Amino acid sequence: MAATYDTPSAQLAPVTVKRPGPSHLGKILTYIVLTVGGLIFAFPLFWTVSSSLQTWQELRSFTLHFLPEVPQWANYAKVFDAVPFARWMANSFLLVAIAVPGTIITASLTAYAFARFDFFGKNVWFILMLGTMMIPTQVTLIPQYILFFKLKLINTYVPLTIGAWLGGGAFMIFLLRQFIMSIPRDLDEAAVIDGASPFTVLWKVLLPLMKPALTTVAILEFMNIWNEFFAPFIYLNRILLYPAAVGMRIFQGIPLENTEPRDHLLMAAAAIMTLPVILLFIVAQRYFIQGVVLSGLKI
Repeated sequence: MAATYDTPSAQLAPVTVKRPGPSHLGKILTYIVLTVGGLIFAFPLFWTVSSSLQTWQELRSFTLHFLPEVPQWANYAKVFDAVPFARWMANSFLLVAIAVPGTIITASLTAYAFARFDFFGKNVWFILMLGTMMIPTQVTLIPQYILFFKLKLINTYVPLTIGAWLGGGAFMIFLLRQFIMSIPRDLDEAAVIDGASPFTVLWKVLLPLMKPALTTVAILEFMNIWNEFFAPFIYLNRILLYPAAVGMRIFQGIPLENTEPRDHLLMAAAAIMTLPVILLFIVAQRYFIQGVVLSGLKI
């Protein structure tokens, strides 16, 4: 009988241990919990749309109506007839068109300086910048209002958008700085060896790689400007200059020719105002999630 010997390869052969995966019951429970949670968070939007298609009698009846008996699509047209809601929506889009590019441009430049350059007091300035996030808006409200009043900028959009062109806010700068620091410096050095200037490095090397972070900044700034109520309410006194967020509040209390309750019309206006935000997030959600994950932030 021939003797058998263990070869070194046989002795060193890796042993793979197959770990049991999650049970099907666990997956089913996970999907159930996520589905229930999604329905709970989506219910306010569903209720807004459903209420916007009901009559005010249905909304104020003792019987709860989750769906309208007959959808009242005319409620949306009545909103634009009752108040200058189209003008308010246009004002909101104008503010977004001014503020979002300003935030992207100035926040990118500031974040690039903090992430790639060494200058005197860099860490101190960065800490001071982050410290501004802890200052309540009410603390600076009166000095800012006096400043803009003396500059005769009340009832203009300058007080609402100038901050976007002066850095865009500490959080936006911090987010972009974290993203830039995750990009290897070897790319910068290679571009500098080829004769690129610091601005060229930012424009042709870093910004193309920063699309997820820039999209995240654009979405966050869009939502900040779109939903901002306090600042426009303070700095604007003319009804035709109001954005939609302030216009909604004015619509709630302004006297109308028709004295019937306007709850259904307010819900229709809220649905119209929510639509652009939902569409924006659907289109850019992939970049938004990617930008938050790659920057290491938790929002």
